[in-house]
Formats: sequence, structure tokens, C-alpha cells
Amino acid sequence: MGKIIVLTNLKGGVGKTTDTDMMAIVAAKKSLFNKKVLLIDVDLQANTTSNMTRTFGTVEYPQSFTKAVQSGTLKQAIYHLTDNLDLIPGSQGTHDLNEWILDNSKTKRSRYMFLKKMIDEIKNNYDYIFFDVAPSTDNSVDAITMTSDYIVAVQEVKRFSMDGTSMLIDTYLQPMLNAFPDDAHFQVAGILPTMFQTKRKNQLENYQKTVDVYGKDNVFSTIIKRHDRLEGFGEQGISLNDYEDRRMFALFADLFTELEKRIASFEKYGDIVDFSYTQKYYDPLTNKTLPLGKEITPNGSIE
Repeated sequence: MGKIIVLTNLKGGVGKTTDTDMMAIVAAKKSLFNKKVLLIDVDLQANTTSNMTRTFGTVEYPQSFTKAVQSGTLKQAIYHLTDNLDLIPGSQGTHDLNEWILDNSKTKRSRYMFLKKMIDEIKNNYDYIFFDVAPSTDNSVDAITMTSDYIVAVQEVKRFSMDGTSMLIDTYLQPMLNAFPDDAHFQVAGILPTMFQTKRKNQLENYQKTVDVYGKDNVFSTIIKRHDRLEGFGEQGISLNDYEDRRMFALFADLFTELEKRIASFEKYGDIVDFSYTQKYYDPLTNKTLPLGKEITPNGSIE
């Protein structure tokens, strides 16, 4: 049965869309992990959909996520990008979905559980389903969160983003678990430091504060530093044409590997227990591609 993954934060601009898109592509890539992946765009800006269009050249999709939900099934909205990677595109109509869910739900629980049946209908067709959600707590995000298996708190190593992580966990996720303990089954897989600049003293201090607050086990060892190439992916689409592209694929190969290891810990122990991860593909602190990363061929093939 597929695992539902959401990378999120209550603060925008932390790189979650690019991170989500890269995770999905790397997980689906045949020569890396060969997973069957569905990517669902629920952000009002539909940046994931634009990014996939720039990457794969698709210009027409059968149906948006909003229209699919309103029809009662997601099946007709699924578009095949590659053999392993599917997309349900987003649209600006996502804003209307919040009102629509509210109008068609009689109770708070039914609003929270609105998407469960639709997700269950397709979940077994995938190893992973990644949602790209808005940095908000509206009805659609609530419903997605309640279907999720694992939440990754994407945190830029700045004070405001750290506050956003605290709000996400303490004032949003935990109350949801407390209110509906029989329905909510998601776990926080960890806090993912992003847009990290190690030469900035205040960022190093904020990173250490995050580790002190949440514990080393709960902070990803894989760090997403600020990379011009990642920002370029958001502008021109994702590519694997040269060795700089290969470094980005290696980085996210480590991120996906670490995520799977964290999931395995939850499934074995019910929590993260004595967790450690050593990079195998790319060392983000020294910017060195490691042996497994060097096996990724920059031949233009996203697969």
C-alpha cells in the first residue's frame, strides 16, 4: 500500500515545492529507486504543475485536482508523465475547493476525512504519493493531512521559519491528533533543514537550536543548502544534463534514502529510535559527490 508523504511548513518560500518535485522524480527514476509515484498538486499557485510541464513538455491535462474531487474520484485526473511517475495537476480553482468541502461536509470529522475514500481508491497503485500543499491550514490541507502517513516539516534555517515549524507541530498537527486519535495516523518523519548557508553564523546557531529543541534524531541529516541549480529547476524545469544536475539528483537520492530509513524506524518501533544516517550519494557540507552519486549518469534522462 502506498505511503502518503507531505512536505510542508506554515511559512512559504522555504523550497517545499522544488523539494517535493525532486523527491518524486528521484524516487520514480528507474536507475535509482524505481518506485511507482503519484505527485498531486494542491497549491493555489500550481507551481508543481508548471514545473512538470516545463520538465516533460505536457501542455494539456485531463482534469485538475479540484475538478476531480468535485466529481468524487481522482482516477480521471491522473496523467502519466513517465512509466513510474504520474501527476494530478493543480489549478487556481483550488481556492474554490475549500468552500466546496465545507459546503459538502456535515461535521468537522467529515470535513477532515473528506478525501480519504478517494485516496484509498488509488493508494494501492503506488509506492508513494507526494502532495504539494499550500503553506496554510485550510479545509483542503486539513483533509490531505488526515490522509497522510508521514509529514516532513520543511524548515529554512531562519528564526521565522523555525517559528513556523513550532506552530505546525504544536498548534496544528498535535491538536488534530488529539481531536481524532482513531482517524489521524500521520507521523512527523522529521524536520528538513533547507536553504541552509553554512557560512552564516546565525544559520548555524539556528540549526543547533532546532537540534536542541527537537532532538538530533528528529532533524534530517540530509540538508538542502541554497543551490542556484535548484532555483533554476524551478524556472526552467528539472534536467539531468550535466554534472551539476547530477549533484542535485545525488542530494535528493540521499534525502529519499533517509526518508525511507525513517519510515522503516516508525514501522518497526513506532518512533525514531537511535536514528542516524550517513550520506551515500552526496555530502552537502563539503559539496562532494560520493561514490553512489557518481553512478548517476547525466544523460538527460529523467525516466
